[in-house]
This record gives sequence, C-alpha cells and structure tokens, in this order.
Amino acid sequence: MTPARLEVRDGRVTWSSRPPVVLRRTGASRVHVVQVGGGPLGGDALALDVVVGAGQLLELCSAAATVVQPGRTPGAAATFVVTASVETRATLVWRPEPTVVTDGAVWAPRLSLRLAEGAAASVVEQVVLGRAGQRGGRVASTLDVRVGDRPLLVTTTHLDGADPALTGPGGTAGARSVGTVLTAGSTGGPGTDEDGGDDGDAVWARTPLAGPGTLLTALGTPRAVAGVLADQCPSVDPARETPAS
Repeated sequence: MTPARLEVRDGRVTWSSRPPVVLRRTGASRVHVVQVGGGPLGGDALALDVVVGAGQLLELCSAAATVVQPGRTPGAAATFVVTASVETRATLVWRPEPTVVTDGAVWAPRLSLRLAEGAAASVVEQVVLGRAGQRGGRVASTLDVRVGDRPLLVTTTHLDGADPALTGPGGTAGARSVGTVLTAGSTGGPGTDEDGGDDGDAVWARTPLAGPGTLLTALGTPRAVAGVLADQCPSVDPARETPAS
C-alpha cells in the first residue's frame, strides 16, 4: 500500500493517510496514529513516512494498543515499516501504545531512523506476548538508526512465546512483555552511564551506545514494563489532549 506521510515544517503539520493507517493531530506538537478496521492481520503491509523539519518537535503516538492476529495464510507476517527523517535541531518522540502479538500471529515491524547532526529522537517499543492466557506469537522487530552518516544501532529483536529457547533463561525468562527506550542524538535525556533496576515485576537495564545515545531494555509484566517505559520517556507535548474515541 502507499505509505501514510507526515511532515512537520515551519510550525505546520501536514499529512496524507487512509485506512487502515489514519493520522490525527491531537496537540500542538502531537499526532496520533489511529489503526482502523481491526488488525493488523498476517499478510498486512503497513507503512508510514515521517519528516521532522529543522528546529521542529513531533511527538508521535498511537490511539490504542495494536493487536496483531493471524491472517488467512498460516505464518504470514504483518509488517509496519516506519521511515523517519529528523533534520538539524529537530526532535522526534515515537511512543506508540503496546503491541499485543496473539497466538499464531507473526509481527515484523521496522523503524528506519535518520538523524541529522544536532537532531534528537526517543523511540519507545513495548511488545506483549499474547492476550491473557496465551503464550503469544512471533516477533522480529528491527531498528536501524543512523546519526549523520554513522550507524548508531542496527538490531533485530526476536521473540516467540511458543519457543522454549526464546522464553527460557537465555531469552525472556518467562516474562510476558519486553520493552525498550532508545535515545539518540542530542536528547538531553538520561545520562550515558550504565544503570538498571528490579522492582519484582520488571527488571531493566540501560546501556550506552557507541555514539550519542542509550538503549534501555525492560522485561516483566505488561503493566510493570509500561510503567518503566513511561518513566523513561514522558510526554513532551504540553497540550494534554487525547484523541476522540
């Protein structure tokens, strides 16, 4: 399908979109992605292109949790490719609601983020393996982040609620939810020192990257992981509007 497109430049927000990916401005510098029509289902291919112009701020959220379900073809992946360009002195905060990957579903999102020198970004991702009582489907989530001409982080996270190895001690250790917060560029956010914590329901650790940024990873219950991520990446838009239901 043709990608939805969103651009912030010179104080103006412009976009083009159509179902199932619909964009809605919900604050002075906030836009929500509204998933309509259910899904995504296996075989769906969603895409969004984002441009944050020089000196601009954009907080990009989603209106509700994404629930990925199997499609008609067993094993077919649902994909969501987000390509974001952040120009000099601009800031992007990408903080969607959690993604629930149900039994039998395959989810393969990809975020390609390009930051100019002097730009900044924070990227939040939370995956929940299955609805209550389910083991959850398969996930291959890719982050490709570059600052100027230099790669900062290129990684794919693999999860599978039905795979004993990936849910064992060397994987999620039985945790139902995995979340990350990436800070990149001139964020002015949390320090670059390695740290972490454990509150009994979630465990997390932050690792400095070989460049201007850090990566925090959290494992635990869906609620506890969501709390850790919210603490690490609060809202930046002073207009606390929410999208209409």
